Formats: sequence, C-alpha cells, structure tokens
Amino acid sequence: MAAAWMGRHCWVVVTWWVLGLPSSLLTVTCSGAPRCPVHPTELVFALDQSRGVTEPEFARMKEMMTSLLGGLRVREDHCPAGARVAVLTYDSHARLLIRFSDAYRKDRLLREIEALPYERSASSRDIGKAMRFVSRNVFKRMLPGAHTRRIATFFSGGPSADAQTITTAGLEFSALDIIPVVIAFSQVPAIKRSFAIDDTGRFQVIMVPHRTDSAPALEGLQRCTFCYDVCKPDASCDQARPLAVQSYMDAAFLLDGSRHVGNAEFEEIRGFLGALLDHFEITPEPETSVTGDRVALLSHAPPHFLPNTQRSPVRSEFNLTTYKSKRLMKRHVEESVQQLNGDAFIGHALQWTLNNVFLSTPNLRRNKVIFVISAGETSHLDRETLKKESLRAKCQGYALFVFSLGPSWNDQELEDLASYPLDHHLVQLGRIHKPDHRYGVKFVKAFISSVRRAINKYPPINIKAKCYRLSSADPQQPLRQLQRYYLLGIT
Repeated sequence: MAAAWMGRHCWVVVTWWVLGLPSSLLTVTCSGAPRCPVHPTELVFALDQSRGVTEPEFARMKEMMTSLLGGLRVREDHCPAGARVAVLTYDSHARLLIRFSDAYRKDRLLREIEALPYERSASSRDIGKAMRFVSRNVFKRMLPGAHTRRIATFFSGGPSADAQTITTAGLEFSALDIIPVVIAFSQVPAIKRSFAIDDTGRFQVIMVPHRTDSAPALEGLQRCTFCYDVCKPDASCDQARPLAVQSYMDAAFLLDGSRHVGNAEFEEIRGFLGALLDHFEITPEPETSVTGDRVALLSHAPPHFLPNTQRSPVRSEFNLTTYKSKRLMKRHVEESVQQLNGDAFIGHALQWTLNNVFLSTPNLRRNKVIFVISAGETSHLDRETLKKESLRAKCQGYALFVFSLGPSWNDQELEDLASYPLDHHLVQLGRIHKPDHRYGVKFVKAFISSVRRAINKYPPINIKAKCYRLSSADPQQPLRQLQRYYLLGIT
C-alpha cells in the first residue's frame, strides 16, 4: 500500500510510513528542474573574512559560490529533493548567516548571497575551527537516508596556522561522512597534509590563484562532487587518492569486560571490535616479517583481581603473533571472547600489556598503538597506577587511544590516559545517547591513517619534562631514546 501526491512539479511516492520501511527507500522524482544534485544534499559554504582578505577577494568568493549554485536545484519546500544550503563567514570565529531551515527560493537565496557585506577583520584565519563549527553545529540535524550527501565548501584567502585543529576537523568529517572542499587562493600546506588522512579521495583542495580563470575548476567540482551520482558513478570523476605510505603498526586492544558493561552492550562492543579490525593490514607472517600490521587483544577486569597479588589483571585473548589474518581474529572475537564481570583496573592492565605483550615480541613496529575500550571509571585502587603507566607508555612512544562508551566517566582519568592532543585520541561515544559505533569505526580509520602519516609526534613535545623526570626516577625508562626523540625531532 502506498500514497502519492504532487506539489510544485515534484512527485513523491511514500511507502515507508505505511509499511514500516527505512526512510532511505523514499522515492523522489522531480521534473522541470536540474537533476543536480541527484541525491538529497546538504551543502554548506564558508567565506573567509579574516585579516588580510580584501574586498575584491571577498567579492570573488561570492561570485564563485553563485556560479556553483547556478546549476543546482535548491530545495525550497518539503519535497525531499535538491540541496539545502547554508552560508557562513569565518575568521577566528564562525558566523552562520543562512541556515538550512531558512529554505529560501533559489532566486531569493542568490539575492541574499549577493547582499552579504564585506567586513574588514583584525582576526586571524582559523579554518580548522570553522570546519569544526560546521560539523558540530550546522550539520547537527541532518536529513535521513542512505544516500543523503553532506558537503562543506570553504573558501580560503591563504594558509591557516593551526594544523592541529584542521586535523581534528578532518577526523570528525571522516567519521560523519562529510565531504570537505577547500577553494584556496594561495598554497595551504597544512590543509593538504591533514586531508591526506582520508584515503577515499573525497577530501579536496582546489587551487584558484589570483588572476586565473576559476571556471574549469568550478565545473569539475560541480560535476564530480555536487552532482555526483553514487549509484551511477562517472569514471571521469575518479579522484586522485593520497599516495599510500609504507608505515606499519603493532596495536593492542584493551577490552573492558567489567561489571559496568551490560550483557547486550558487551555483545555490541564485540561487534564494534570486529569492525575496527577491518582497518588493519595484517601481516601473514607475524613472527618473522618486518612489514604489515599486528594486533593483540586483551580483556581486562577479571573477577577477584587485586593489586600486589599473583592474579593477572587481564585475560590474554591473543597476542601480536598469534594470528596472521583478520578473519581468524574476528572468529576468535565472535566465538571465544567472554565478559569477565570483575572490577576495572585499567592502569594495571596497561602495565601488564606493556611488559608482556610488546616487550616480549620481536620486530616491534615503529608505530605502537594501544586502544583502550572503557565503559566506566577504573577502581580507586588503580588510579595512581593508571596515571603512572599511561605516562610511561606515552614517554616510550606509544599512542594511547581511548573509547569511552559508558554513561559515567571521570574527565581527569580520561585526560590522563589518552595521548595528546585529546581530540585526536579520545572518543566519548556514550555521553548522551546510545553509542554510535559507526562514528567510532570511521574515526579510527582516519586516526590509523594519521598515525601512518606521522601527523602527531609520539612522545608529544608537551610531556617532555615529565618524561625526563620519569626516566631519571625509573632506570628501566630509556633516557637516551627520549633524548633522541626530542633533540632530533624523531617521531
């Protein structure tokens, strides 16, 4: 059974609300309008109004935006076809001028854009901050549907100094399936480097220097990004993907099996872990090869564990050399991993992992990552150990990535545990709603790429003094290696 109606040349066939089908099955056919975009699209434009941007440059940005919108169908009413458009300006802060909810007719939208005033600014350019504003505020309420596309186009008059914020925004855009496009009037090396973490080729930097014709670049952007049909891809639009880097890692997962986790939640976490394994290039010869990734899995929080006893704080599911394929690892996760139902001792589990997994394994990779999946606070008996062992791991060049899945958490504990910068190494999936594991999986994919490309330094420079003090107090801490890290800038 289905219903249909027509309004403003738009036929909409509705079956999902009657049959209980997902909204992605909504069928839309429109006549008398451009077929671009093919799929429902949310389109954001951000204009650079930072210090140094001249009035002619700002006018050029508006002209280019108007040119791009000229060939698009703009969504004007409740017909779920075309593009919803939002517009903002930015310098060190972002200002939203036209919202998705405004739903202007196309002719009025173009007039509103034409009327946007040039304002001289004394503030510096922070495109990373503007990107995060878009992902966290402008795209906060998004259209449903499997093929709904989200594109954010940023105009930039020059480079932006804060590379760290740009990388953070890139990680979030990857996790949220937002396609960023930067149209730059001059070289933007920090943006190009950060965008390389996305290996799909969707993240784009388009150069249109002064006194050059922008029409060819804009035509390609419109045809291959705004008007792209994911169901019928145009082979001429294949994007050049970032070159792969020969950089491998040893990774250990610390899985929370404590009583903080419900049975249903633990089953979901197992599925989440299986999806994370897809993003590694597992070596077929883990014991002898020096190439390829290796992964270990440990469950922590066994029952009756207490510090300073002979009991182990973890159950070792498999080590770095146990399995030579993702298929075997996933089968172990599905068939053998069980909840332990004890108290969480994350610090002791981390200590055990450093001493018994990494230090006893030959051919350690340059990149060493420990993923901590946590559903709640660690035991009060563990807090000092957690602080000490997390610092020890960071000073020895490990990257510590933390998933916080539970409804309760300790901010200081998470900050002590995760590597710097926190926005790159800490994902809190359970703060408000049911954890969005898909977001976490996509974030990890981009994070792994950032590790391979040495986007961050391990150890980070900001803990240099702490590492020197630790190495002076602990003879097992490799002082000479730390000096080499910092004095030579090796990561």
